[in-house]
Amino acid sequence: MAGLLGRKLGMTQVFDPDDGRVERVTVIEAGPCFVTAIRRAERDGYDAVQLAFGEVREKKLTKPELGHLKKASVGALRHLSEFRGEPGELELGAEVKVDSIFERGQTVKVS
Repeated sequence: MAGLLGRKLGMTQVFDPDDGRVERVTVIEAGPCFVTAIRRAERDGYDAVQLAFGEVREKKLTKPELGHLKKASVGALRHLSEFRGEPGELELGAEVKVDSIFERGQTVKVS
């Protein structure tokens, strides 16, 4: 599973000290995300991991959403998304951070 939820904070620029070039970069707050569901091929017909991101007051969520999040023992989180693929060693309620998935300098696709 190689995916993470986040939000765009803004744009900035980074200067290369060797040749003075300017690189435009997007600043993203990625994670921490929490595992709220694990889908298995035997039970659900496909393999996937559902992640939740973005704390919110409980008042902003419906009772079914709160019940789903409570089953995973995580707080009130707004955004839920599934990432297809083998869940690996992830467990329900586990916290997923950037450094646990990606390595420094690795190229990633952001959408």
